[in-house]
Amino acid sequence: MKNMEIERKYLVKEKDLPKNYKNFDCKKMVQGYIYLKPAIRVRKSNDEYYLTVKDKPQDLKSKCNDLERIEYELKINKKAYNHLVKFSIGRIIYKKRYLIPYKLNKKNYIIELDIFEKDLKGLIYAEVEFKNVKDAETFIPPGWFYKDVTGIDKYKNTNLTTCKNIKNLLR
Repeated sequence: MKNMEIERKYLVKEKDLPKNYKNFDCKKMVQGYIYLKPAIRVRKSNDEYYLTVKDKPQDLKSKCNDLERIEYELKINKKAYNHLVKFSIGRIIYKKRYLIPYKLNKKNYIIELDIFEKDLKGLIYAEVEFKNVKDAETFIPPGWFYKDVTGIDKYKNTNLTTCKNIKNLLR
């Protein structure tokens, strides 16, 4: 269980993907949101199952800092997942997540490259988690990242469950 998530999110264009991204570890994910604010998610990641709650910390709710969120992640069993996912709002999200190592200024990061499937096909995110806000704010992304969408509501996974037109997300 984690308590604080510090993360930046980027759009990636398919034509800009690294040629070798499929050589890295991959998780097949299926997730649904059973509540949107705070975000309560159930996720299948390969053969593991999780219930996650995410929200902005109370002391940051009035600030513009969209890097930090409280995150509680609990491992659950398959039966609980199968029961809870039925309560999902809107669409279920299907994606493959590739874990790509990235070194910058002697610091090691993991790029979580999310390639969405089914009705979100064409959407690709890269997310990077950080140990502190300073690292997040000074992070220089690799050239194949297209656009920083950290904190932009329409790019949040909770929005992906209800958005009608994904073409608006690909810009």
